[in-house]
Amino acid sequence: MSRTPDRLSPAVRFAACLPVAFSIIFGVALGQKAKEFIFAPDGASYPISGRDILRRDDQLVIYTPEKYRKDPPNASGVDVYIVGGKVVEVRDRARAVHLEYKADPGPISVGKDGFVLSAHGAARRWVIAHLKVGDAVKFSSEAAASAASDAEISPVPELPCFPGAYYRKAVSSFDRWTGIIGIIRLGQPQTDPSRLDPKDGQPLDNFSVYMGGRAGEQEIDAGLTWSFSVDENGKRSAVRDAWHPFWRNERWAEAPAQREFYWRPGDVVAMAVLVAGPGKLRLVVADAGPQPKRVFQTEFDARGFQPRVARQFKRVNAIDQRYNEGKPAQPTEAQVAGAEWLEVYLLRGEGANAVRLPMTRARMTDMRCPSPEHVRVTPTDEARGGEKIDIWGKPKG
Repeated sequence: MSRTPDRLSPAVRFAACLPVAFSIIFGVALGQKAKEFIFAPDGASYPISGRDILRRDDQLVIYTPEKYRKDPPNASGVDVYIVGGKVVEVRDRARAVHLEYKADPGPISVGKDGFVLSAHGAARRWVIAHLKVGDAVKFSSEAAASAASDAEISPVPELPCFPGAYYRKAVSSFDRWTGIIGIIRLGQPQTDPSRLDPKDGQPLDNFSVYMGGRAGEQEIDAGLTWSFSVDENGKRSAVRDAWHPFWRNERWAEAPAQREFYWRPGDVVAMAVLVAGPGKLRLVVADAGPQPKRVFQTEFDARGFQPRVARQFKRVNAIDQRYNEGKPAQPTEAQVAGAEWLEVYLLRGEGANAVRLPMTRARMTDMRCPSPEHVRVTPTDEARGGEKIDIWGKPKG
C-alpha cells in the first residue's frame, strides 16, 4: 500500500486542504504553527501557542519562572505550576474573579524550577477538564511514537451488508486510527410520496451522511441527518428540509434546534470524528470556508475507544428506513443525489505526531448495500479520497 504521510504540524499544511476543520478541531488559527501539544494523563491534548508571550483568547502559553514572576498573565485564565513533569498547583483565577466574584488570588508563587501553563477561554476549559494536582504531563515530542514508523494494516476485501437501508459505506481497517476528517458537498434528498408513516404522515424513508467508527464491541455513528428545520422565530418546518448534526452511541442525540445548526443541499461542509480521550469522541461539523458562520461540535461517550484498542473509521451516505433496522430494505422510489466527498483523510497516531492519510480505495472496504445497482460512485479526486455518490431505492437503468 502506498503511503504519503503528511504531518499535521505545522497546521498550515493540513489547513491548505481542510481550512476550517483543522483550526476548529485543534484550536489553531490558520497560518500559525502548532509546534507543540501538551498531553494530559487521559490522552487529551491541546496546542501550545508559545513560550513567554502575551496570552491571548483561547490560548495556552508556557512561562518560565523568571518571566512569570516578572510579568504574569492577567486574572482571566487558569495557571498551572508544573515541576518535574507533574502538576503541583492549579490556580483558577478566572473562576474566583468572574464566576465566584471573589478577590483575585493572584499569580502562583513559583520557585526557580519547573514552568507555568497559563490558559484562557477554551484552553482554560481544557485544563479544568483534564488536569489536576499530581498529574503527569507530556509534550508532543515525547508523548507518542511516530505513526509513520510502523506498518499500516490493509482493509479487508469485503464485508457483509447490514440490512435495513440503502447505503454506500467506505470503511477502514482496524488500526491505530485516531479519526476521520473530510469535506462534502451535501446531496438533495427526494422522498417516495407513496411511503408514508400512518402514525404521523411523514415519509418512511429518511437520509443521512455521516462518519463514525468501531472499537471493541461498540459502533458509533455521527454526522448529519435529514431533519425538520426551524425559522427565525423557532417555528418547526412542516417537512424535513435540512441537514442537522446527530450522533449515536448507546442512544440517539442531536444538535439543538437552532438556525445556525442546519445546512441545505448543495452546502459544502467540513466534518470530522476524532478520538478526544479514553472513551471519548468528538464530532465537528462546520461551513467549509475561511470564516465559517455555522459551527457545531460536541464530545460524547464512546466506551469502546480506549487506548491501545484497534479502531475502525467510516463514512456513509444512506437512505434510512423507519422501523426497518435489521430487516430487508423495503422497495422505495426515494433517492438522494448530488453528494460529493471533495476530500477525506484518516488520522493515524496521536496529537501533533498524527499523520493524515487520504482515504483512497486502497484504504477502504467499499460497501454498496443492499446491492451495487442501488449506488453510483463516480471517482473525482482519488489522491484525496474524492468521489460523487448517488443512491436510489429503485435501481436506475
